Amino acid sequence: MNIFISCGEVSGDLYAGDFIREFLKIAPDCKIWGMLGRNAIESGGEAVWSYDELKLMGIFEIIPALPRIFKLKRAIVNEVIKKNPDAAILIDSPDFNLMLAHSLRKNGYNKKIISLVPPTVWAWRSGRVKNLKRDYDFCLPLFYFEHEYLITHGVKSLWCAHPLVHDMENLRTPDEFYERFGADKVIALMSGSRKYDINYHAEILLKTAEILREKNYRPVFSIARGLNSESANKLRELVKDFDIWENSGRDLMSGAEAVAGVSGTVAVEAMLLKKFMVVIYNMKKLTYWLLKKLVRVKKISIPNYLSGEPVYPELLCDRAAPENIVRELEKYLTNSDNQRAINLRLEKARALMGKDNAAEFWARSVKNEL
Repeated sequence: MNIFISCGEVSGDLYAGDFIREFLKIAPDCKIWGMLGRNAIESGGEAVWSYDELKLMGIFEIIPALPRIFKLKRAIVNEVIKKNPDAAILIDSPDFNLMLAHSLRKNGYNKKIISLVPPTVWAWRSGRVKNLKRDYDFCLPLFYFEHEYLITHGVKSLWCAHPLVHDMENLRTPDEFYERFGADKVIALMSGSRKYDINYHAEILLKTAEILREKNYRPVFSIARGLNSESANKLRELVKDFDIWENSGRDLMSGAEAVAGVSGTVAVEAMLLKKFMVVIYNMKKLTYWLLKKLVRVKKISIPNYLSGEPVYPELLCDRAAPENIVRELEKYLTNSDNQRAINLRLEKARALMGKDNAAEFWARSVKNEL
């Protein structure tokens, strides 16, 4: 058996690693290859291309990279057609992977194409549903509300739980955390895992850390393991006067009193850890204006969407100011009534994440379809 995988995000690499590890348990002779990151490689995949090729964010970062991206797509299509794997599993990175799926079909690939972490058609650009129906055999979404939306719109979808539920159920704060930082007043600052995140958010979080230190909190910066060396070194130099954590960001958040950081999977991880988070996202004003016109949902953070009520403050663009971040953190940390209300909403949101081992379910589902 032979499976191709395409992923282009840190989170996508985590999901790829989870899938590969579980699939090789039930099909140990399968060869799994493609565009992969470190987790997928460590789980048994062969990286023909690095997932760093697609770690782009923001309209104005993507545009100059288009010639390189199209060249990459042609190379992948040629290799997949040549090797003719039993399935192509395309993970997240929707703009690239939708284009890749269609090119594979146009060039004669007639085996299974599966979308693991399909596009957020429920939130914006719902017209992409037709691409999913046309080019994919089925989808494996992360959330039940996505699963329902896809089925309602005629797309085959399978779901049991979000993978982080199983991944994090036995997570415990490592002793190293307490040895280095103690047990009180630690605030985890999560700068993101892309070059874009560092460029647009690191300075904001640095100034946030300065205010927090003045107020006798202990800010600790996470250096995401998915960062390329250039961005990681840039962040280390910028925050050299503060504590730094270079192990798992989940371990840092688990020991912290609260979290502030860039919107993304980290908000879901914080929710599962029962931690309050201030969600920030900074971008060019034109990009923000375009997104406001295109996006149908009012909240960008999944915990807020799941709860249906405000859980995590969302500070976007100009509102993502250090003073505002600290104010929202203190509003939670110093007000017990507010804490109780938010914690109840977090519990409601966590209950909608499912309970089973999602990666095992993905592996079984793909094996059954093949």
